Amino acid sequence: MKTKALSRRSVLLGSAGALVALPWLEAMIGKGARAQAAVVPKRFFVGWGGVTCARGEFSTPTVIGPNYDLKRTLMPLGAAKDDVTLITDLRLPPNGPGSYGGGSGSFHNCTNSPLLCGVSDPNDGNPTPKGVTSDQVVADLTATDSRFRSLEYRVQLRNYRENAKAGTMSMRKTDQGSLQLNPPQPSPMLAYDSLFTGFTPPAAMPGMMKDPAEQARLLRDQSVLDKVSQRSLVLLNRLGDADRKRMQRHYDEIRALELRISSTFQGATLSCSALPRPGADPTTAEAYYGDRIVGYSNERERAKLLNSLIHMAFTCDLTRTSTLLMTYAQCCMDAQPLLNMEKVVDVHELGHGGGTPEQTSDATGWHVEVFAELVTLLKNTPEGTGTVLDNTAMFMVFEGGDDAGNPHTGDNMWMLMSGGAGGLKRGHHVPGNKKHPLNVTISAMQAVGVQTDTLGEISGRMPELFV
Repeated sequence: MKTKALSRRSVLLGSAGALVALPWLEAMIGKGARAQAAVVPKRFFVGWGGVTCARGEFSTPTVIGPNYDLKRTLMPLGAAKDDVTLITDLRLPPNGPGSYGGGSGSFHNCTNSPLLCGVSDPNDGNPTPKGVTSDQVVADLTATDSRFRSLEYRVQLRNYRENAKAGTMSMRKTDQGSLQLNPPQPSPMLAYDSLFTGFTPPAAMPGMMKDPAEQARLLRDQSVLDKVSQRSLVLLNRLGDADRKRMQRHYDEIRALELRISSTFQGATLSCSALPRPGADPTTAEAYYGDRIVGYSNERERAKLLNSLIHMAFTCDLTRTSTLLMTYAQCCMDAQPLLNMEKVVDVHELGHGGGTPEQTSDATGWHVEVFAELVTLLKNTPEGTGTVLDNTAMFMVFEGGDDAGNPHTGDNMWMLMSGGAGGLKRGHHVPGNKKHPLNVTISAMQAVGVQTDTLGEISGRMPELFV
C-alpha cells in the first residue's frame, strides 16, 4: 500500500487544541528520495553572558589543538569538551580612528553592539545592538521553513537594579527597513505554552462543556501528550522501526520537560487557560549587598528549562534559530545562591573586590555549564544518520575580556563553539591571534549556509575552525 510522506511541518492535533510538533523522521521524505542521503535542517544558536571572560590562568588551556586541558572556568564542560571548540586570544578593539566594530570607554553600555552585530558603539548610552544581529541574518535564510522565525529567551528574570544594562540581544530589520528589537522571553512556562499548545479559551471552543471552570479542572491533569494520545497511536502504526524509536524518545523528552516545569513552578498548570504574563516572579528573592538590591529568581533552574525548550524546538523543527541571553550586561544577579557562597554579593561585584578570582571564575563557569548542557542535549538526540548537534552551529560570547585582573577590557577574550554544521571543527583549542570575536560569529553563520562573509563592519571567517 502506498503511503504519503509526512509533511516536514506535521503536528499532532489533540483535545483542547493541543499541538505536538514532530521530530525529523524518515517518513517525511519521499520513497525516491530515501535512496539518497536525507537532507536535514541546520540550526543556529547564540548564547550571551553579561560577565567577563575569566582571566587566562583560570581559562586558557596549555594544549593547543585537540585534547586540550580544562582550567577551572572550563571544568563545567565535562564530557562535552570533545564537542566544544575554545577560541582564545580574541580582541574587541576600542572605538576610535581606524577601528572597526569597536566598543566605547563606558564598557557595560558598549559591547553588545560590536559583539552581536559588528557595529561600533556610538557611546550614546543605549546598550542595544545598532545593526542586524547574526541570529536574524540566519533567520532571514531559514524563516520560511519552520513555524517560528526565531526564538529569543532570557535566563535572568530581570535586572534587579535600576542601573543594570541591556537584557536584549536580537535585532532584526523590518520590511520597512527600520531596526526592531526582538525582546526575549524569560518565563519557561510562557515559552512552553507558545511552543507546544494551540491555546483556545475553553468557553470559545465548540463542543466543550458550558462551564469553563469544570473544563479547566479536567484539563489540568492532562499533559500535552495525553491530549494527542489517540492520534499518536495512528501515527506510530505508519512508521518504521527507526522512526518509532525516534518518536518514543521524542515523547519521553516532552514528558520529562513537563515534569520539570510542574515541579519547579508549584501551582502552575499546562491547561487550556490564560497563563500569567512575566511580572512578579514567585521564586524571586531579593537581598541587600551594601546599599544595592540584588536578586535571584532560581536562574539555575530557569536555564535548564529554557535549554530544554530550545532543544525541543530544534528537534521538532519549530525553529532553526535561537538566542539565549543568560545574564544582563553588568550582571546584578545574586551570586550567593547561584554559587552556594556564604555571603550576598552580585555577580558583577565579584570582579571588583566582592569575591576572589576563583569565585569570579566560577561565575563565568556557570555560563559555560549552561552552554555545555545544551550541547549535550542536542548530541543525545538522533537525527538522520547522526544527531541534532551534527546539524547545528552554536557559539557563546561574553561581555568582555580580562587583562591581568582588569575586567573592563576587550583584550584576552575567548568564545565557545560547538556543532558539526558545515564542517565545523569540534573539540579543539584554537588561538584567535587577536582576531575580532565577530570572525568566529561569521564562521558559524557560514556553517549554516549564509553566503556573506561580513557582519556589520567586520569581514572574514576563521578557516581554522573548519575541518
